[in-house]
Amino acid sequence: MPNPHDRHRLDDPLRESRRAVADGRFADALGLLDLVPPAVQATPDAQLLIAMSRWRLGEFARSRTAALEARAGFRARGDSDGEMRAENVAAAGAFALGDLAEAERGFNRAMELAARRADDLIGARCAVNLGNIAYYREQTEHALSFYRLALAQFERVAYLPGLAEGWLNTAIVLHDAGRLDDSLDASERAVAVAERAGNERLLGQALAARSETDVAAGDVDLGLALAEQALALAQAHGHVMGQADALRIVSIVARRRGNADRALESARRAVEIAVAVNDPWRRGEAHRELGSVYELLGRTQDAVDAFLAAAAAFEQLGAAGRATQLRERAAALDETP
Repeated sequence: MPNPHDRHRLDDPLRESRRAVADGRFADALGLLDLVPPAVQATPDAQLLIAMSRWRLGEFARSRTAALEARAGFRARGDSDGEMRAENVAAAGAFALGDLAEAERGFNRAMELAARRADDLIGARCAVNLGNIAYYREQTEHALSFYRLALAQFERVAYLPGLAEGWLNTAIVLHDAGRLDDSLDASERAVAVAERAGNERLLGQALAARSETDVAAGDVDLGLALAEQALALAQAHGHVMGQADALRIVSIVARRRGNADRALESARRAVEIAVAVNDPWRRGEAHRELGSVYELLGRTQDAVDAFLAAAAAFEQLGAAGRATQLRERAAALDETP
């Protein structure tokens, strides 16, 4: 007697892969996609699933390649919904690789397609990413306006993970602007929504953002506890970028407490992860913290090298102000007698 599961696979050979992506099992999704026939793997639908999975696993260049192939395939068959989704993922790949100009173009195009289709969910995701680009360019109010738009759209479609991400990014921008009370409020909202959504991956990111603001506000003990919790969640879910963020914050706390050994170990691990996934923003953040640790240890040349590496990473992203500050820091150390 035929197995009913075999019939479902024949009806939609990508069914199980789609389910794995929806469940957040991205490595499993790639494994399942490897099992489908080559003709199915070549379809834009399969390429989009591959792109989404590889992005979540930190394989940004391969994700972008697959997303561009998917976009071309969807365009060829006149599928505007597929084109919109592929454009969004391709832009996310460009963003993660530090090509802000191409990412901005892609997200704007995907947002246009979303508006035509009245797709608030994709529109909100694009708004979040356009806010992130504005933040990297140090356009604080512009970034916050994009996040407000995204939060309103996520609210309309009752998409809790998106709401958590919108509040998380708002918290980070407010922290960077020195608005610590507002940042704490936004991070608390992010934590609460992530918990309601049952999304531990996002919860870890929200806890990391909250912990960094707690440390800046002087509550170092709470900040460390939350950073360690964020690190555990990131490790449990294989979220490499979340691990880099949490390790950097653990280093900040250890450095402030004078625990140079732990600070150095954590900062080095954060750098290793950021370099391995080729994430320019996290390379910049992690190298900046590593430079601060070396400065504490009196290892002047190592500090200079780390600050210059951070400056180069930020410069790659178009974050000229941050790059200039770090080059000035490196130059001041070089002049130290």
